[in-house]
Amino acid sequence: MPDATHATVTQSIAAGVAHVEIDRSETLNSLTREVFEDLVEVGLALRGNAEVRAVVLSGRGRAFSAGLDLGEFARIAEAGAGSAGESEAGAEVGAGSAVVLGERLGAARALAQKAVHVWTLVDVPVIAAVNGAALGGGLQIALGADLRIAHPDSQFAMMETRWGIIPDMCGTQILPRLVGPGMAKKLILTGSTIDGHEALRVGLVEEIHVQPVERALELATELAGRSRPALASAKRLIDSSYEATLADGLDAEQEALAQLLGTDEQRQAVAAQLSRMRKREARATR
Repeated sequence: MPDATHATVTQSIAAGVAHVEIDRSETLNSLTREVFEDLVEVGLALRGNAEVRAVVLSGRGRAFSAGLDLGEFARIAEAGAGSAGESEAGAEVGAGSAVVLGERLGAARALAQKAVHVWTLVDVPVIAAVNGAALGGGLQIALGADLRIAHPDSQFAMMETRWGIIPDMCGTQILPRLVGPGMAKKLILTGSTIDGHEALRVGLVEEIHVQPVERALELATELAGRSRPALASAKRLIDSSYEATLADGLDAEQEALAQLLGTDEQRQAVAAQLSRMRKREARATR
């Protein structure tokens, strides 16, 4: 897949790594319906790209994303009152805004939820690189990634209750899985802001680094050297562990192993690992 540029999102692919950037730096990458649509479109395209083995998701400029564009709040408020009662499949709530219910993409029906959930549907690991602010919807987009790497001074907050709403982009469902229900309630109910160090302490991010985008690309490049089927299987099994019974999860684990053993990719992985081990042993004996 060649590099692609959308109105609000850019994408480049090199050596098996796709780098996706929200590209509205003049507004600290604030989120609009167009941003959500572009993220879903790019995510779906990557989902079907067998050449991509890892994805980095970031925001261009000084922020990952400062959250929902202020214009969207007005459109949601105006449209929500007249459409709140609609619940039939395919109906739109807040047509013209970011709050749109339609056909399901995986588990998600609302457009803004799809912009988060699509990254869990991408087969391979997705790494969010957070620089600056990841607030409200911006934080929720980062939650859709498999791993998060943040600058120590980055800022995280679920600010929706300050606006009289709730985190509606998968935040109430994903955040408790990462930080536990108590901490999730504290962050959501208070809308308090935490930095990268605190985010690492509570389990919101997996790593902090002074150059999060560069570090994420480095890690993605490392993962891109691994077996794509193994990466995809590991991600799928871990994600399904939240819903599956232990017995079903263990059976799925063995089924995945049987599908991986003896494949060309698996044999290449064994050969590469043995080569690395022999080189380390040779250096140790010098």
